[in-house]
Amino acid sequence: MDTIVIDGNSVTLETLRAGVAEAVKRAYGAERRYAEALNAVFSFDWFEIEASDTGETAKQVHAEKKALYAELKSAEHSNPSTVWARIRKYGKEARHGAPVAGEGAEAGEGEGAEAGSRDRDPITRNVEELIALYKFNTRQDSLPAKVTEAQHHICMALMALGVDLNMINA
Repeated sequence: MDTIVIDGNSVTLETLRAGVAEAVKRAYGAERRYAEALNAVFSFDWFEIEASDTGETAKQVHAEKKALYAELKSAEHSNPSTVWARIRKYGKEARHGAPVAGEGAEAGEGEGAEAGSRDRDPITRNVEELIALYKFNTRQDSLPAKVTEAQHHICMALMALGVDLNMINA
C-alpha cells in the first residue's frame, strides 16, 4: 500500500483505517460504560426523560446531559444529540435488556428516534410514538374535547401493547 504524508507524517491508508476502527471501538465502550454509570447513579429510568420533561428527576438528567454536551462541544463534536441518543439506548439496554423484535418497549428513544424509525419494529415504533403523544397531552393545561377523547384511545392502545401507564413519567 502506498504511503501518504498527512501533517508532515508518513502513513498508510491501512494504518488510518485501523485508527478509525479503534476510535469507534473506544467510543462505543466509553458510551456503554457512561450509560451503565448513569444507571448506577439514577435509580429511575433516566433514559426515558425527554427534553421537554420538567420534574425534579428530569432536572437531574438535564443537568447531566448539559454537562456531557459541554464536554462534547469542547471536543468539537458536531452533533452531541446523537451521542446522547446512543447513551440513552445503551442505558435502557443495560437496565432492561436489548429489545427483541416483536416485543414492545416501555418508552421512546426521544431525540433521534425519528431518524431510526425505519429500523424499529412495529410494536416498538407504536409504543414510542404513542408514549410521546401521551406525555404531550398530559402536560397540557387544557385539551380540545376531541384530543381528550383521543387521549383515552391512546391509553387503551398503550395498554393493548403491554405498557403500564403508571410507569410513564409524564
